[in-house]
Amino acid sequence: MEPDKNRTSLLWDYLDGNLSEKERLAVETLLRTDSSAQKEFDAILDMNVWLKETELEQPSMRFSKNVMEEVAKYSIAPTTKSYVNKKIIFSIAAFFILIISGTLIYMFTQIDYSAAPSGALSVELPKIEIDWKKWINSTYVQVFLMADIVFGLMLLDRYLSKKKKAGLQ
Repeated sequence: MEPDKNRTSLLWDYLDGNLSEKERLAVETLLRTDSSAQKEFDAILDMNVWLKETELEQPSMRFSKNVMEEVAKYSIAPTTKSYVNKKIIFSIAAFFILIISGTLIYMFTQIDYSAAPSGALSVELPKIEIDWKKWINSTYVQVFLMADIVFGLMLLDRYLSKKKKAGLQ
């Protein structure tokens, strides 16, 4: 007998005829000399006979349909209309409207309307020196692009889910 196989699996293999000649002879010797192994083999033999004689129960022909009817009895929770609070959306929109309108008001107040001899308006904005190298470096650009990609994918997902939902109705 191989030491890595336990006795029960060896007895099952002996019963099924899956052992080599050397292992078969070793199991037969074990059964003749060890009474506990003989009792275990008798139990395995009885179980094997019972499994062969017993017919397995077949599910009814409507089994799948019965299961699906039981599942259909339970109500499915409706999907939420929105996962984002409307107040947050409105506050973000208000922020951008305020920034745009403030920029437009500032631009219109800086126009010199008296210095337009040929009908063209001239706008003189104050000179603001900004060190762009400090603010626009590879890290900020990469973060900005990654955020844009995430927002773009979210927008695409929303568009496709609305399109799919419209196609199903």
